[in-house]
Formats: sequence, structure tokens, C-alpha cells
Amino acid sequence: MTLGVAILACGLAAGTCHAAGPDVRSYAVRVTAPAGSAVHLGALDLPAGWIASFCTPRVCSPFRVTVPVRTGSATIQLSYVRASERAAALRRLHVVARDAAGRSDALVAVNS
Repeated sequence: MTLGVAILACGLAAGTCHAAGPDVRSYAVRVTAPAGSAVHLGALDLPAGWIASFCTPRVCSPFRVTVPVRTGSATIQLSYVRASERAAALRRLHVVARDAAGRSDALVAVNS
């Protein structure tokens, strides 16, 4: 199995996304990789005024996280938080996944 990463609407990954505030946009990130591997995820190319955090029900990790892939796939919430009233528009999401075998990127346009 090769490394893969996809950015999904929260509704497509039931149980992954949790409540967020009005200045937060949340998505689900699904990773496929060999069972037992660890995948390093990073949020890239954020416009000024935004913070990206990978979140579980207990903790959020800003900009990057390592996800254990126990069964061949794993899903985690990715939240974009508007940190400034003058934040630029969030038009594109870019997530990179890395493991021992290589790299995979996911790019998604955002409807404002």
C-alpha cells in the first residue's frame, strides 16, 4: 500500500470532526498507509491571519502532527482558525503527508 492523503468535508468522515467556534473552518484529513506506520502531516501555504490545527477530541496540534496508522487508514480533524480580523481569504487547503516511503500532497479549493 502506498501513502495517500485526502481532505474531506467533515460530513464525509462521520465521528471525526468536533464542535468549533464561528471563526473556525473544519475538515477531515484521511491518510492511507501501511498498517503500523506513522505519518507526519503538515498544513502548508496558509494565508496571513490563519492558524491550522490538527485536532483529536482531547488535544490540538498547530500546523503539524504525527498520526499512527494502525489498520491501513486513519482520519483526523483539521481546523483553520481565523486569528485576525484582517485575515486574508482562505481559498486553498494544502496538506502534506510524509512517511518512511515518501510524500503525498492534497490540495483543495475552498468556496468562500
